Amino acid sequence: MTDYSVDQRDANFGLIGFILGVVSLLVIFAQMSAVFEPAEQSTGTMIGEMAAEIKQSAARVLAGEPAPAPEPPAQDYSQIITIAALCVAGAAIIAGGMALYRKEPHRLPYLAIGFGISSFMFLFVFWLAILICGAAILVSMMENLDSILE
Repeated sequence: MTDYSVDQRDANFGLIGFILGVVSLLVIFAQMSAVFEPAEQSTGTMIGEMAAEIKQSAARVLAGEPAPAPEPPAQDYSQIITIAALCVAGAAIIAGGMALYRKEPHRLPYLAIGFGISSFMFLFVFWLAILICGAAILVSMMENLDSILE
């Protein structure tokens, strides 16, 4: 008898790529949702603090005192997290490609590549939408500038 069975490989790289792609997409979603978190202080409080700082700075200059050393800014890990998530998305794409090259079952590698590319595209489209909305707000402010100055 002749054996007609197909040699099926385990989906090792496909599964790894799928998991990496899902993780990267979830991290990008979480990171983008953090962009719209409410501000820690109200606008009035921030303006008041800036006015007090300007007053103290002017008094220091008139008194001839040296300016104090600037405080180091707080560490912001959001850019590092975003870059790490994009690296994980790239690893998902590479793992999916390796799985296709090794002729593993096609479903998981396709999903891995799709989720990896989706992470890049979601980030790009999100910031493109923010840019377009910002430009629209600036244009509307410039058009209504004459009514503001009256």
